[in-house]
Amino acid sequence: MNDDDDELLARLRRAADAADPVPDLVRLSAQAAFATRRIDEELADLVLDSELVAPGQVRAADDDVRLLSFEAPGVSVELQIEHASGRVSLRGLVSGAVGEAVVEIAGERRTAPIDDEGWFVVAGLPRGATRVRVTAEDGREITTGWALL
Repeated sequence: MNDDDDELLARLRRAADAADPVPDLVRLSAQAAFATRRIDEELADLVLDSELVAPGQVRAADDDVRLLSFEAPGVSVELQIEHASGRVSLRGLVSGAVGEAVVEIAGERRTAPIDDEGWFVVAGLPRGATRVRVTAEDGREITTGWALL
């Protein structure tokens, strides 16, 4: 393909979108179907959210740190979330997993290596719905639920 072909295809797409746009129901159904592409992943259960615990039981009330704990058989994911200047820093401690932690937030994906002691760090994240995916030592994919940061 050359630049002329690309331009022609782009013009045809715009014309088709204007003449016969994709119905919302079809678009939403396609998004839902796409979300099931990793349906075999195991979802880790949320076992602690410091925002849901009575004040003073986990951290001081004025502390801008949130703690989340997730568990799946043989795997635990502890997350410490800190907010500064509108950005989020995520520090995680994982047991029972190897390789990298994949952090998904606001339409982007960041990876961080899990060190020998189980720690990973991802800084400079935007606020928004976030989840973390790790690979268990036995090869299972473990994903945390979405948390709004």
